[in-house]
Amino acid sequence: MASNRSLAVAQRRARGLVASAVLAVAGLLTTSCSSSDTISTDVTPPAIAASPTAPVSGYDGLSRAPLSSYGTSEHDSDLLFEARKTLVIRCMKSRGNKTYSGQNITRVAANIGKEALRPVGAWGYIGRATAKTKGFHTAIVAPGRAGDGSRYRQKDFQACSTETDKELPTLAESDGSRLTQTLFNQSFQQTAADKRVVDARKRWATCMTAAGHPAGDPEELAAGPWDTAQPTAQEIAAATAAESCTASSLLAAVYFAVLAGYQRQLIIANSAALNTYQQQVDKNMDKAARLLAEGTGNAP
Repeated sequence: MASNRSLAVAQRRARGLVASAVLAVAGLLTTSCSSSDTISTDVTPPAIAASPTAPVSGYDGLSRAPLSSYGTSEHDSDLLFEARKTLVIRCMKSRGNKTYSGQNITRVAANIGKEALRPVGAWGYIGRATAKTKGFHTAIVAPGRAGDGSRYRQKDFQACSTETDKELPTLAESDGSRLTQTLFNQSFQQTAADKRVVDARKRWATCMTAAGHPAGDPEELAAGPWDTAQPTAQEIAAATAAESCTASSLLAAVYFAVLAGYQRQLIIANSAALNTYQQQVDKNMDKAARLLAEGTGNAP
């Protein structure tokens, strides 16, 4: 484990677990493939503090999880998006699409605040303000596909996208990225089966029954049936009760403490591969910064 990471690296988080910014390029699809790497997942129940502290939100809890130190930070994701977009635009203009400005390259960005990002999970519902105003209506809405704005040849765009992928890969489908995702999923499974989390979830369910909203699992409660356009009074009441029961049962506090303990062990067991991945990410980000500077005329 690297302990002397920069602030940006310290704020890294797993790409598929905390929604913030996703590159959505019209007309391109990616497919994942399985990794053949040997992954070590042997762990033992970790020791945690007698009175662990809950994160302020599910977003905060996930972003501070030990495995979230591997991959791209929020700042990195912004830079990578802009660099890749700049490369596509430059390529498109070189192919004669003089008015092309990247109008079909967009990101899905959260517009509901960090508290509401993944507030509901196996750890319970975190975020009283969100519970009282949005209930469980916290899904991120993707922006509509932008109009062309100007004419360009689709075959040129496909070619430029392929060229950009070669010059500045996202690493989203790299062995290191898949390893990190696999270890994250493994840590979730280990945490869910941990007796301390199981007991905390039982306390949460007992609290919810007493509050008049029987539920055995936070994620099932959040999933529905809340299919109205806007949250109903019943949904608000259930969400608020879930937030309160999460606090009183210590579900989130115990969950994230246990999760961190398992992840630290997984990191130690797979440190060589994870460190190699992080070196690839850092090298890629250095290249992205250089290409973006060149594209905007700010290169040294």
